[in-house]
Formats: sequence, C-alpha cells, structure tokens
Amino acid sequence: MKNKTKLIWISVAVLIVIAISIVFRNVSRLPGELTLGLMLPLSGEYAVAGQNYQKGVELALDQYRKSNPDISIRMVIEDDGFETKKGVSAYRKLMDFDKVDAIMMLSTPVIDAIHTDMIKDGIPVMQLGIQTVGVANDNIFQMSPSGEAPIIQFAQYLEDNYQFKKVAVIYDNTAGGLSFFNAFSDGYEGGFTPFIVSERADLRDYAIKISAENYDAVVFLTSPENGAIAVKEILTIDQTPPFFGFDAQLQTGFADYKRILGDTNRLNGARSLWLKSGKADDFQEAFKQKYGAEPGFIADFGYDIFNVLVENYDSDDKKWIDGIENVNTEGVSGPISFDEVGVRIQPIVINMVENGEIKPVQVK
Repeated sequence: MKNKTKLIWISVAVLIVIAISIVFRNVSRLPGELTLGLMLPLSGEYAVAGQNYQKGVELALDQYRKSNPDISIRMVIEDDGFETKKGVSAYRKLMDFDKVDAIMMLSTPVIDAIHTDMIKDGIPVMQLGIQTVGVANDNIFQMSPSGEAPIIQFAQYLEDNYQFKKVAVIYDNTAGGLSFFNAFSDGYEGGFTPFIVSERADLRDYAIKISAENYDAVVFLTSPENGAIAVKEILTIDQTPPFFGFDAQLQTGFADYKRILGDTNRLNGARSLWLKSGKADDFQEAFKQKYGAEPGFIADFGYDIFNVLVENYDSDDKKWIDGIENVNTEGVSGPISFDEVGVRIQPIVINMVENGEIKPVQVK
C-alpha cells in the first residue's frame, strides 16, 4: 500500500513539474518583455557577413528601444561559425537555457540541419541564408528570395545581353551549389561546360583548362573563397581573361575577393546579381552615426529582419507567425513580402565591377 501511495505521489509530482514548465514558458514572455536569439557566423569564412548582419540588427534594436522605452528586449548572441555542429549546439543553448522567444539567423547548413527541431519548437525564425531542405509553410521565414529564381533571371540576362561562344560554369559540390547550377541550366538555353568543385585543388586544374581552351565567359556559382581563388588562378595564367559573371556571393563575400586578389580592379567589367534595395538614406545615415562607417553588405537585411520580427510581435506564437506571413512593406533592403512557403519575394538588380567597386547597372 505504501509503495502504491508513493507511486501516486511521484506521478503527481511529475505532472506538477510538467505543468510548471508549461506555465513558465507561457509567462516568460510577459507584456513588455521579449528575449530574442541572434545566431550568426561571427567566426570563420562568413564572419564578415555575420558581423554586418549583427550591426544592422543592433542598430534597429537601438532605435526600437528609444521609441519603446517601456518594452524590454534582451538579445542573446551566439556564433554558429557557419558550421552544423556548432550551430546545433548554439540553437539548443538558445532554446533550452536562454528560453528565447524568436531567432534571427543566417547560416544555410545550420538551418538545414535543425529546421525539423525548429518546426517542433514553433517559435518564429527569421533566416537570411537560403534554406535548401524542408522549405514549407511553417514558422521559418527566409528573408532572401528563393535561390533558384534570381539565378534563372541572371542566366536569362546573360543570354539576352551577350553572345558568348564558349561558357564555363564553375559551381560547388554542395546542396546549394547543385541547386544553383540546376537553376542556371533552366535559365540559360545556350551551351556551356560545367566544372564542379569538390576540393580546392580542382580550381587550378579548371583555371588551366579554361584558359587553354579559350572560354570567353566564366560564371561562378561558388562560395566567395572558391570564387576568388578560381579568379586569381585564371588571372595568373591568362593576361586577357574572359568575361566573369557571379551570383550574389560576389557581394556577400567581396571582402574575400579583396583579401585574395589584393586589387579588385582586376574584376572590372564583371557582372553579378544582387537584390533590389529600398530607400535606405535614413538607415545609412543612422548606421554611419553609430558605427562611423558605411553599412556593409547585408547589414540592411539584418535591420529589416529585426523590424519585421518585432513589429509583428504577438504573445501568441501562432498570431505572431501569421502577422509575419502577411507582411507587405518596403524595407531598407527592398520590398518585403513572403510567398506561400515563407520565402521572400524580391526583384533582382544586375551589378558590375567598376574601378574595383560594385555598382548597379540594371534593375529587372
């Protein structure tokens, strides 16, 4: 009888603990209190992008606090290094220890690894990098457009505006690289030769082949570092290099091109795709006042991500997510709205490198 009574009390205690944990989760977000997680690559290959993103978020946070002094927002920052293992650990800390109410992030390999857990946890997630698996109508919102759509538009732009005879397409042997390559194939009807990069040693071999066989155009669908190394190898061999075309990684990783090439004037005449920006004069001025420098690439996206997230806040996660789904506004990074699976709808701009700097030349 004593053992049965003890078992009953243990069961009751377990139920009480569960109930308390549920209540704690609900009351942890009281009116006027909000905890946001910021999970970015602040080290490693994409550190510059992560740092720019963080600065945009922190500027928006400063402005929000000034306009809403009665609302307390705590931001917890974690470095995922653009690495799956590090990102999984950072995510679990944010959820289990910091009890964040929403997450802002960037890294594609991390979102691909943890999206299933994120859907189960159910809090709003604002993701900038392209999610390559599990894209659905859920609580994850991608603030960059579909990876395929801009690539298709860029391929069509190249075909419509140039008459290349021999085109090489260099792309990474990753999920994203394969997706981008397939998109380019869909948009470019002319012939081209694929060069898939499985390891760094491939880049020099491809540079030798491209130079020896007189390709008149090379399109890069790679990481910034792979793209920069490939360009450097081609320029070392060929004093009259072919036309260079880049996806958005030229801009997100322009610091890598400067570091590896030394002189970005070597890229003059190249074309790349980017996303149509919004009216950003006030943002740029506020950024310069805070940091003493011009905004780096994707700082404007970080700024918009924070504002979209906070301006649609609701203590009910479902209503909060519904509010984000129905956003239709103009941000400093451009028009902001989402399709049926939470991916941003945004036009592209064609850029060129002139005097070693990236400048817009055409809006599509």
